[in-house]
Amino acid sequence: MFENIIFDFGNVLIDWNPRRIFQKIVPAEELESFMRSVWKEEWNNNLDSGISFADNERNLKKKYPQHSKYIAAFHAHWRNGLGEENKESIALLAHLQSAGYATYGLSNWSAETFPTAREAHPFFNSFDGIVLSGEEKVCKPNPKIYAILLKRYNLLPEQCVFIDDRQENLDTAKELGITTILFTSAEQVREALKTQGLL
Repeated sequence: MFENIIFDFGNVLIDWNPRRIFQKIVPAEELESFMRSVWKEEWNNNLDSGISFADNERNLKKKYPQHSKYIAAFHAHWRNGLGEENKESIALLAHLQSAGYATYGLSNWSAETFPTAREAHPFFNSFDGIVLSGEEKVCKPNPKIYAILLKRYNLLPEQCVFIDDRQENLDTAKELGITTILFTSAEQVREALKTQGLL
């Protein structure tokens, strides 16, 4: 019997696109090259793993000194990467909560930027618990962060459903005995939840 619904945040409940950050910083003719050579996954993953903005900036400037100006501007512009809330997903979250399910967040997110996002988007405060990679210093899909969530909130894997937009994150959850749903749209998730008998 399912009792707990676990949500990823970025591109599930709220839009996240780092390209919007660099469109404000990097000249258009340099953007694609910059994203491929400098941003990649490394930059964001560093922050999600708990490295401070200051340390990450220092390390990146050493590695890519020719881009120091753009790297230095990132922190001031990071909010541009956040887009609108997914209204359909937020409505689904509220519906599940009103139906009596406990809801939890499990997200790869910097500990430094999350408080600002939380203040701007009240739906974050509706969760029964949240585990962030930046605070725990371990990212999905590492099984350690799932274990932290389960232990901290006394959750049984077989009573949990996890919704995420990245298959590799779901694969780890499934190995731990958690039922998973790959997010492509709120409507698709709603239908999947109906199939599981949750709605």
